[in-house]
Amino acid sequence: MAGCRGLSVVRGLAASVLVSRLLPAVLGHQPDAGHEELGPYLGGGGDARVREMSPGVSAHEGEVLEWDRAEEANRTWRWLQAQPQGFERVEAASDDGTRLVGHALACRPDSPRWLVFVHGYHDNWRTGLTYARRYAEAGFNLLFVDLRAHGESGGEWVGAGWLDRRDLMAWCRWVVARAGEGARVALAGISMGAASCLMACGEKDLPPQVRACVADSGYTDFWRTAENVVESGSLGTPPVAAHPLVDVARRRLMREPGGYDLRFARPVDALARTRVPVLIIHGEVDRVVPAYMARELSAAGGGHQLEVFPGAGHCCAVFADPERYWGCVLKFLGRWM
Repeated sequence: MAGCRGLSVVRGLAASVLVSRLLPAVLGHQPDAGHEELGPYLGGGGDARVREMSPGVSAHEGEVLEWDRAEEANRTWRWLQAQPQGFERVEAASDDGTRLVGHALACRPDSPRWLVFVHGYHDNWRTGLTYARRYAEAGFNLLFVDLRAHGESGGEWVGAGWLDRRDLMAWCRWVVARAGEGARVALAGISMGAASCLMACGEKDLPPQVRACVADSGYTDFWRTAENVVESGSLGTPPVAAHPLVDVARRRLMREPGGYDLRFARPVDALARTRVPVLIIHGEVDRVVPAYMARELSAAGGGHQLEVFPGAGHCCAVFADPERYWGCVLKFLGRWM
């Protein structure tokens, strides 16, 4: 009996570690880390973030990433200083009443094109500043949103893309109300934000104004991603066996008020039924969301475009080869927008 009680204690401790350290995205909100004005990639500490997300690159590839990151930081800072109106804080409400907060910049008021950008886990709307200048110069007005349980948005649980898909419906309606029925909307996101965009594209009530989606470093399903992160330690936590830890987290979340089943978060299923053309971008050496997931996403639907970038880790393709990255993105959006 003593041995059984000891085993129960060990299991209880293991579950607590999972909740508090291994996958905090599974069970609730953590305050966002403080980021400087340019966000987590372009702001102070951005070089460390890029190194953290690209552990498998060579020394030369790492130098390329840092050079391009620093170059974009300088250009984006100058671009921001030339925007006299600045970003406007805006709000929307999701289907379940969750208060959502975003930041909009109508930098092209004569254009019907809007870009709705969605950040990844544990970041906030400023992550979109990595991409802001290029999209604005291509003629897009910008809406950068805080995912639920991130930044200023409400919500008790991180959505893993499943809850967030409905939040994006609210943001798309916000854009149409702001810009009119003639608005043309592109969704874009990185990591969990990419997964959220992909799942939104599979919704039956997706506004017809949504014309295209750019998904950078998105996963096929959250469950397999959670298994990979726990077992590989790719987010800086000690690698351990995924089971039964993720199973415990799943059951706990399902029992909580407002909770949900993590297995519902499957962007790959949404891709199979979407009418929206999707550009899938992925780093070849991504250890958080392995590149094979991008290939599975591409195969899930007809006609979606896949671009894999050598020398890039998680969410770092934009720094590995900016010329190719933006050539692909803007050509794709020019075709569908």
